[in-house]
Amino acid sequence: MMKLNQDCVRDCLKFVESDLELGSFFHLDDFFESKKLSKYSQADIKYSLLKLSETDFLHSNPTIRDNDLVFFSTGMLTWNGHKFLDTIRDPKVWSKTKKITQHLESVSITLLSEIGSKVITNLIDENM
Repeated sequence: MMKLNQDCVRDCLKFVESDLELGSFFHLDDFFESKKLSKYSQADIKYSLLKLSETDFLHSNPTIRDNDLVFFSTGMLTWNGHKFLDTIRDPKVWSKTKKITQHLESVSITLLSEIGSKVITNLIDENM
């Protein structure tokens, strides 16, 4: 059984945004070898990349064989990928978002984005 590691999803997006240069590509090994992602298992990284590809957050080319991700390349985040990352980038927003969702059995990436947006709105309201 694979459970989506939300922190890994966020860190994969941050890695692509911060380390990938325009016109270049990251492949599966780049994610596995990144010090920024070293705390995650290869299985968590693979599953996160698959889900990010499905959500259209990365311009990517996944190849799946025997129910396993065997090839992956990405050249950049999509508009939706940037939008999602901008919503959950701030550590304070991310912490509050995770705290709100910690008792839920399942939380989609879309729901994380919606909750993150509400957390940001509440933080803005508190500071006005």
